Amino acid sequence: MTIAAPDSTWDLVVVGHGVAGLAAAKSFLDHSAQAGRTARVAVLERAPRSERGGSSAWTTAFLRLTGEGELDPSWAENMRMNSGALIDEQYVSSFYANVPATLQWLQDLGVALDKVPTPFGTGWAWSVVGGGRAAVERLLAKVTAQGTDVFYETTAEHLVRDDAGQTTGVQVRLSDGTTTVLGAAAVVLANGGFEGNHEMLSRYISDAYRLKTVSPGTMNNRGDGLRMALEIGAGTAGQFDAAHLEPCDARSASEEPLVAAWYWGILVNQAGERFMDEAERTYDIQFDSIANVTHRTQGGRSYAIIDQSVRRAVPFLDAMQSTALAPVTADTIEELAGKLGIDPQRLAATVAQYNAAAPGDIDPLTMDGRATTGITPRKSNYAQPLTDGPFEAWPIEPQICFTYGGVKVDAEAHVLDMDGRVISGLYAAGEVTGIFYKEYPAGTSVLRSMTFGREAGRVAAAEVFGAHASIGAAAG
Repeated sequence: MTIAAPDSTWDLVVVGHGVAGLAAAKSFLDHSAQAGRTARVAVLERAPRSERGGSSAWTTAFLRLTGEGELDPSWAENMRMNSGALIDEQYVSSFYANVPATLQWLQDLGVALDKVPTPFGTGWAWSVVGGGRAAVERLLAKVTAQGTDVFYETTAEHLVRDDAGQTTGVQVRLSDGTTTVLGAAAVVLANGGFEGNHEMLSRYISDAYRLKTVSPGTMNNRGDGLRMALEIGAGTAGQFDAAHLEPCDARSASEEPLVAAWYWGILVNQAGERFMDEAERTYDIQFDSIANVTHRTQGGRSYAIIDQSVRRAVPFLDAMQSTALAPVTADTIEELAGKLGIDPQRLAATVAQYNAAAPGDIDPLTMDGRATTGITPRKSNYAQPLTDGPFEAWPIEPQICFTYGGVKVDAEAHVLDMDGRVISGLYAAGEVTGIFYKEYPAGTSVLRSMTFGREAGRVAAAEVFGAHASIGAAAG
């Protein structure tokens, strides 16, 4: 696709082609129409057309919702516990208030949602049918049908502002290396974190060079939005030296090859020793903790081990994992250790100690409280002796899903400066915005991106074309 002429202008330029950016574009178009205006919108994607969609195109798009389609109450509890005085209560309230309308809006656009009962979390598992790619493609079809210009292999480099501080466009670099400026009445940053930028990662996260991204699309998140915003004095939020990591199969080259067997079995390090409580908290929190502790304290490698009694007790174990590779198997723990490259006597001693401390049969459908006694680290739930071979193991290496540090925004998706003032004409949504500290309550990244992408488009339309009564938070 050929870039428009340098003097071309748009009502809105969206930097980023994932669900946050496309939701912003669609919302802006719809609310502009409600105000009686035909909006001109451009969406920028640094990747080629065949790789469009960033992380959004690869995610399974699970949604942390109650049976009634509301944001899980435990999300706010988790945020307050981990954020402390840094919590933005207005942002939290906006998220809760806007989720139901966002879900209805998506379904009205033809984005199908699935909802099935589950014994975990809120009791319901919600997801986008077809995953994030389906949402990307549906939103893209809608915005292009309304005349949106989409520019591939186009990298945003700098924000442009006038002397009054109003955002007036984006300087971009084209695939041939030339640069031009796209004029805009408003700009939405929605181009993810800095997972694909190892230089930037290394400023904040130790041994970042070890971290592969969970998907090819995630590699396109190079921190451009954050960098551009910081250049003009934007504030920041979220924990910059932390990220959402996932425990993945070290042997796999596939996207997001999750390993979950440790939750009902044990987790050992390269010395063959347990090093943390495998089931201290619910799985949606624990898998992030497993990956982060493995990366930060265990040299980036650990091993999940189960036996056949765990197989029988947890018939849905394979459904919890997304690695397509068969486990490493052996008839004895010593033989398994040899295959994993672990000292056989050390691993055998670890398993024997664990078995002696484990009470017996587990209930995998609840936090069963079947805990070990007399050993450190403790296992708080699902402690069942591993005595029934053949034994199975998966080598784990953490992979990075998204970074926590990002641009600071308010409850209406305005980007704020270091003093908390709105930067006129600049909005942001999705993982480019910082909010998380210590850990990530799973199932809210895509949901947050869609919700605040929609909000960014709504607010930008109101402010570009003037505040109209028909343009409100609950409007479609």
